[in-house]
Amino acid sequence: MTTDARYERSKAAVFEAVRTVIVADGIAGLTADRLAEASGVSRSTIYRNWPDLAALTCEVFDELMHRDSSKFGGDAVTALRDYLADYARRLNDPTYCAVLIALIEGSMRDEAFADVHSRSFSQTRSRAAVIIRRGQSEGAFRADLDAKQGVEEIVSPFLYRRLVTQSQITSRQVEHLHQRLIGAWSPPS
Repeated sequence: MTTDARYERSKAAVFEAVRTVIVADGIAGLTADRLAEASGVSRSTIYRNWPDLAALTCEVFDELMHRDSSKFGGDAVTALRDYLADYARRLNDPTYCAVLIALIEGSMRDEAFADVHSRSFSQTRSRAAVIIRRGQSEGAFRADLDAKQGVEEIVSPFLYRRLVTQSQITSRQVEHLHQRLIGAWSPPS
């Protein structure tokens, strides 16, 4: 029990350090020495528990991605609206954006990050793809809708707005995108 509690404290401290370092310095600042300094957890403990900084960064991102996330219940149309609102909330979080950018940047420079990135951002396994397939099985979305293309149609407008224009995503924009997608994806009458 003590070991588990100690591990959880170390994990929380290291995860917070990863977020802090990435927000301050990007992926370039992410070293075991810097994490040890920022977290108060020894380098040896960091290496023992997370020998791969890419995988550690992915764990931190995964935690951010699923923190306070909804389960997206109800019908697919409602689940899509809830997903869009949740996605906007996450992208509006500066820490989430910084870690997302760090993962993308790291994947362009390092094979370990590239591998983690491809596993983390699988369009066919994403929550958005699950909602699309559910909508197809419910008859709410066209059967010929390609899930990968659908995921791109969901994430692209918000990523552009948040990362390129650096603007917050509003609830009105969430509703507008939801209506546009439903209109484009609904089966013909």
